[in-house]
This record gives sequence, C-alpha cells and structure tokens, in this order.
Amino acid sequence: MSAFDKVLFVFPETRYPSGQPPLGIASLSAVMRREGGAEPFLCDMSFMKKPFEEYRRMLSSIRPDLVSITVLTPQLDAAMKAVATAREVLPDACVILGGPHATVLPEETLERSGADLVYAGEGELGFARILSGEDPASIPGSCLRRNGSILRVPGLLLVDDLDTLPLPDRSIFDMEKYFRSWYSMDRVDPSLRGTSVMATRGCSFGCTFCQPTLSEIFGRKLRKRSPEMVVNELESLRSSFGMTAFMFEDSTFILDKQWVHRICDLMISAGLGLRWCCNVRADLLDHDLLAHMKEAGLAKINMGVESASQRVLDDIYNKGITVEGVRRALSLARGMGIAVQGYFMLGAPGETIEEMKETIRFASSERFDDALFDITTPFPHTELWNRTRHLVRKDYADFDCFHSCVYELEGIRPGAVETLKKLAFWRFYLHPSRIIRTLSTVLGPRRLWRTLLKVRRV
Repeated sequence: MSAFDKVLFVFPETRYPSGQPPLGIASLSAVMRREGGAEPFLCDMSFMKKPFEEYRRMLSSIRPDLVSITVLTPQLDAAMKAVATAREVLPDACVILGGPHATVLPEETLERSGADLVYAGEGELGFARILSGEDPASIPGSCLRRNGSILRVPGLLLVDDLDTLPLPDRSIFDMEKYFRSWYSMDRVDPSLRGTSVMATRGCSFGCTFCQPTLSEIFGRKLRKRSPEMVVNELESLRSSFGMTAFMFEDSTFILDKQWVHRICDLMISAGLGLRWCCNVRADLLDHDLLAHMKEAGLAKINMGVESASQRVLDDIYNKGITVEGVRRALSLARGMGIAVQGYFMLGAPGETIEEMKETIRFASSERFDDALFDITTPFPHTELWNRTRHLVRKDYADFDCFHSCVYELEGIRPGAVETLKKLAFWRFYLHPSRIIRTLSTVLGPRRLWRTLLKVRRV
C-alpha cells in the first residue's frame, strides 16, 4: 500500500519538444500501478500553450499529495518554478526531484529548489520505497534536509534484472500528441506513428562529453531486457496505440550483437511489420548485423560521428572511433539502402576553427541523408565539465546544445561557434545532392512542420 493517494509527475517545459515521451516517468507509473495504492497523473509541459497556467490548474483540480518533477540540465529553471508553484498551491504536498541533473548535482539541486527530497539514480526501486512511506534517510540515493543540514544517503539503487520491471505505462500519456510531434525518422516517412523504446541501461564507453548519468544512473555495465520482453513491448505498442514505427533510444543498442540478432529473429517471426531506427557506433557495424536488422524493419541509423578531426576524436572526445571507420560504416549502410543521420559537434575545448570547418566539409560531402549539428556543451560532471567549468559563462538554461556556446574558447572570438553551426546546417541541406530530398520533406503541412522544428535548432 502507498503512503500517498495521488502522484503528479511533472516533465517541465522545454524549448524543443521532440515527440519522445518521458519513458522514465512511464516506468515509475507502471511500478505504481503494479504495487497499487497511489494514482498517477502526468503534467507534460511539452505540449502546453501556457504550461504553468495549466500546471497550476492541474495542481488545484487533482490535489496530489506527492509531486515528482523530472530535472534535465536545460530544464532546471522550469523545474525550480514548478517546485515554487507546487509550494504555493499545495503547501502540504511532498515535492521530490529526480532525473539526470538531480542525479549528478543532488545537493545543489536540493539547495536551489526548496524541494523536500532529491532522488538520484534509477527511480523504480527507490520510488516504490518512498511511496510505501519509508524514511528517505534509509534509501540509497536520497538527498534531503535533516536536522538543519543536507543529508545525502550514499549509494544508488540499480535494477539488476530489467525483466522484473513492468512495461512502461504509456496509458498516462496522450499518445496522439506524441505521434504528431515525433520526427526521429522523418527522412524515411514523416507520416509514421512512431515512438521511443528503451531496451538497455548502461554504457561501457567513456566519451568525455557524455553526461555521466549513463554511468551514475545506469552503471558502466550494459544491462539488457530479454529479447522476448522487448518484442512483447513492441507488440503491445502496435496493438494498443497503432504504432507503426519506433526508435531504440539506447546509446549502445548494437553492442551485444548476438542479443540484437535474437531481437531481429523474434520481430521477423512475429510479423510485426514495423519500421525502426537506432543509435549506432561506426566501429560496431558489420554487414551481417545490418542485413539482419534491415530484414527486421530497420530503415535508418543515427551515427555518432562528432568530428572529422581524428585529433579531436582521440584527444578531446575519447570517442574510440576513426574517421575512416565512419566512412566505411556509412558506405556499408547506404549501400544496403539504409538511411543514415550523422551526429556532429562543434566547439570542443581546444578545437580550432579549421577543425570545425573540416567537420562541416566532411558532413556535407559524405553520403549522409540527414545531419544534426550540436554545439559542444560540458554537462555537469562530464570530463569536459571538469576541464572547462572555470570557463563557463552561461546559465544552465543555455545548456541546450543548439543555440549557445556556454564557455569561452581560447583563441576563438565570441559567437564564432554559433555562426559555424548555422553555416553547417545550411551548407549540408543546400548541397546539390540534398536539395531535392530536402524539398520533398516540405510537401505537406506535417513535413513542413518537421522541417521548421529543425530550423529552430539552427
């Protein structure tokens, strides 16, 4: 039984809603429904015209006795406002914060927010104990005020066997809103009814730019759901919501190739008929794996390239791939009729203007179907953060990777990285080989909307 009657999950407003539902909240809601007791509600500000007005109305009408707010770094200000609003409307409600930012900076987050509790790490196990009424001071990962000071309970709770968790509770979402905003595969077919799926937790790689929540929340060991559970979720999404496409959001989905092959076997035998995409590393791709994934419905891969400078890849990002390996993987995928989106970053500490231009030339001249150019951003507690923290001149709200370089770069004038990012976008999409394909994406209002969303990020 729960010590609470109603729980309101809050996903604060963001500049760039993606159509990807907050799966962490869905997993917590599923655990709540399994355990019984508290009733879950959702306030996802991503789709609200006046988010805090609507949030205030939800607080007043639902009157939850527990408000749980997710905190990503660029959402911190909105999360703080969500805490203050909850305090104003429901002074007696318990307010807790979780998510990536809260996990890496729990004490700072608690101090700034005025929340009752910050919970670090995977939430399913700890959240269930909080709901049961257990004293948070006995739960690893909790950060709270006790006797006039901040108490951080050491340790993090991790779910060893992911199959013990129920399937994410997507009934808490208005899935039609997410379907309309989902564009992870818009180079394949923007009319697809798509959503996101997570099949693993953890990352065994050590890229310097990656927020350590991948290790601090999920651990360095890759934990996988069984192929049977993964396919069960896909079947459920197809039958319950009419899903026709999805993306594996996992950072290292193809690390265990035998496991991936098993998933593909089950998808094929089940006759799902779904189109899908996933994130990949160039050094892990091979012909047999790609062929099998394509047979199972793979239509697009997202490849983390980051830079065309081998020096930047090795000395700054610790990426563990080569530029030639990227070319090989790109040629392999395109030769098999699989669309490829490249992820690139500009403005690493110590990166030169010429190296950034080299990346732009590489992206535009190679056979990528799509590209995303981010500004290198040192999220808290990454290795890049440790190197550049003293140079950071922007607030967390600017840590969105899109519009602003948040630190000073030696020898590079202010605004230069932002200008190069705009140049990269236009040079890529105005390349002669892409003009017709780019124009084809705006034939109709839905395609036009997706294109405009991308332009907003420039």
